[in-house]
Amino acid sequence: MGGFKNESINVLFEAGSLRGIISHLIQCSSQMKEDCHSTENMLENHEDKITNRLIECFLNNGVSEFRYVLQAPENFDPQTDQYIGRSDIKVISSDWFSNSKSYFIIECKRIDGTNKLNKEYIINGINRFVSFPPKYSSYYRKNIMFAYIVKAINISDVATKISQLQKTLLTDVVATSFLLAQCDAEYGEYHCEYSSNNIGVIELRHLFYDFAEVTAE
Repeated sequence: MGGFKNESINVLFEAGSLRGIISHLIQCSSQMKEDCHSTENMLENHEDKITNRLIECFLNNGVSEFRYVLQAPENFDPQTDQYIGRSDIKVISSDWFSNSKSYFIIECKRIDGTNKLNKEYIINGINRFVSFPPKYSSYYRKNIMFAYIVKAINISDVATKISQLQKTLLTDVVATSFLLAQCDAEYGEYHCEYSSNNIGVIELRHLFYDFAEVTAE
């Protein structure tokens, strides 16, 4: 994620980095599902435990230009000497050692088709990037929401419901509709932009991955 003097090159480079992270998420999620089947060690229906296994056994297992850091504190408040947020996954590269703000964030949430978890995805997920002051940083103006599908539901349907619901639940923020980027039988990726006078414009990539068949009841 090195910097270039030409801003348009920077934008393309950052988009390529995010694309690589999403591809790695999809690949590792597929590997984790295969491992669940082969070992009969199913996933517990618990956000943190799914994230822990994904990071420890797959995302950081092998050669990659990125490292995936679990539960990283975010946005230090010098008035209270506390951090106002704690991200699920911080994604860093070698650039982070010369610029500690240079990273992406992945926020993880379970989705089971219920309105309760759809609201949780927005209020305690999306909103952490777009509220003011934001709980999560957006140095590159791009980050990732990662939805763990833990029940047998239609990904396209739930993505449409969340896309519509966020326009009601997000205050002082204008959100575009989810735009489909890619999909398969096991996942769907959507793009969405969020804008306000306070945050400017932030793009979130929404990745929905189907873990239902390997998630214990």
